[in-house]
Amino acid sequence: MSPEGKVHKLEAVRAEETAAENTEQQEARSQACDSGVVAAQKDMSKVALMVALLAVLLLVIFFFGMNRNIAGLTDEVKSLGALREEVSSLDKRLVDLKADMPVQMQRMIAQDIVNEMAMKASYLSETLQGEELRAKMQEVLKGLKEVRDGLEK
Repeated sequence: MSPEGKVHKLEAVRAEETAAENTEQQEARSQACDSGVVAAQKDMSKVALMVALLAVLLLVIFFFGMNRNIAGLTDEVKSLGALREEVSSLDKRLVDLKADMPVQMQRMIAQDIVNEMAMKASYLSETLQGEELRAKMQEVLKGLKEVRDGLEK
């Protein structure tokens, strides 16, 4: 065997050793990258889980808030229905009172209304500037006086 063959073999062995070392290094790098990716994926899954839990928590909070608001509205609507019933019963009572009102009471109310109209007509006749309008208002006042006299009888 010549020394060149041994050197050649030594170079081949070194090349094989270098290739083996390179593949080991690449596998180590690959495993390190894989473990980094796996760790990042685990971290991201934790973040996603936290976001999902927070979303569920917010949904629960909104649900109970809306439920309370709807319950309050339901109570208000029920009380409004009761209020309507009370108003309708008061209306019926007022109609009954008007029907049962004595004639003398009705005359007194009518007399008060006529007196109020006479005062307003008197004020209006004093503030009008045309003689024709003042004369017409005087006629209205005479008519109101006749109605008042008729009610007093």
